Amino acid sequence: MWSMAVVLTMTVVVASCAFVVDALRLGAPGAFLLLFTLEIASVLPAAGASVVSIVAWTAIGAGTALIIAMSGVLARPRTPEHMMVGAAITAVDAMAADNSPAHRRTAMHDLHAAWQCLHDAGIADSGHPLARTLYEAHVRCVAVVGGRDRGEAGPADDLRPEVPLRRPSVRYRLSRAAHLRARSTTIVVRLLVACPVAGAIAVALGVGRADWAVITAAMILHQGPDRILGTYRAAHRFVGTVLGLALLSGLVFFELQGAALVVVLALMMAGTESFLVRNYGLAMVFITPLAVILGSLGTMADLTTVARDRFLETIVGVAVALVVMWCVLPRAHRRTLTFADGRIRDAISRINHATDGRELSELRRDLEFDLHASTAAAITAAHSDPAWARDHWPEHRRLHELGYRILASPDSKS
Repeated sequence: MWSMAVVLTMTVVVASCAFVVDALRLGAPGAFLLLFTLEIASVLPAAGASVVSIVAWTAIGAGTALIIAMSGVLARPRTPEHMMVGAAITAVDAMAADNSPAHRRTAMHDLHAAWQCLHDAGIADSGHPLARTLYEAHVRCVAVVGGRDRGEAGPADDLRPEVPLRRPSVRYRLSRAAHLRARSTTIVVRLLVACPVAGAIAVALGVGRADWAVITAAMILHQGPDRILGTYRAAHRFVGTVLGLALLSGLVFFELQGAALVVVLALMMAGTESFLVRNYGLAMVFITPLAVILGSLGTMADLTTVARDRFLETIVGVAVALVVMWCVLPRAHRRTLTFADGRIRDAISRINHATDGRELSELRRDLEFDLHASTAAAITAAHSDPAWARDHWPEHRRLHELGYRILASPDSKS
């Protein structure tokens, strides 16, 4: 009974975190850190740690990290903006040298991320040198992308010579995601099905850590409804866990304690941060021993049982996630794209009938936001159901061309 109570509590937290992260479009690594923390927190009290000490040490760690992370604000207050603009310029230069799909994707992503960073800093429209430098890179990128295959799906659909509008408020993004046909709802529904099922199977098998099965399913499903990318992520999760258990078995022979154990944990955290976005499988090689050691309060006793439980629950979590991904709401990608394109039509209609300048500015912001959502939905549909997406592509493309012409026109009318 207690195990299932933990499973259900984790399910609610996982679904809530996934919804917020997807609705706010925070990008990779998504809710990983929240879910990883949840996994550790769910088992530490059972291992003998007091809740007060867990909260206290977590607060100390978070406070220390915040101080160190912000330590350069006085000496170089614009460091994040410089880094983001520099990354965008580097990506555009790479694309200019080799106009491949991979380089285009990186350039589009880094340009949009840099503009939003400047928006957050309040200097995107101020004539600041960083804004001028980024705009020059933006224009160069547009010139290179102009010669691509117009039928190709990709983030380039969201690129035009004008500065991207600032992202909407948190409240607006959350409210827009709270719809039965929205992408975030699909993610939440699948998590609400997969997590309890994975946890219940783990409990029924009698393995010691049902939370591993829950988190395994959650990690595969929480970053989006794309079934192809989700399947790759499941494979990465499984292979990375197996390799991580092999690494753990090597570490146990050293009987690490004290400062040596802290150093090893720090190295595994660094490995996680280095590969989490680039290669989830490699990240899992570091995450697996890290989670096992932290979850056992720094001890690695009875490695055989721990490794067996982790392996079995990984199999359960991966299998459940794959079944849910392919069988629960199997045509959600169709509804999501149709819904997203419908929002573009509605936004265009409202812009054409708007007369107030302030209202028109807000509608333009809404339109750009909806165009981004439609692009993400189209890519998911193209991956999951190519034949259906091909039939609907002309109308989708027409709406995007019309939407961006409106955003680029001086009076914002079609």
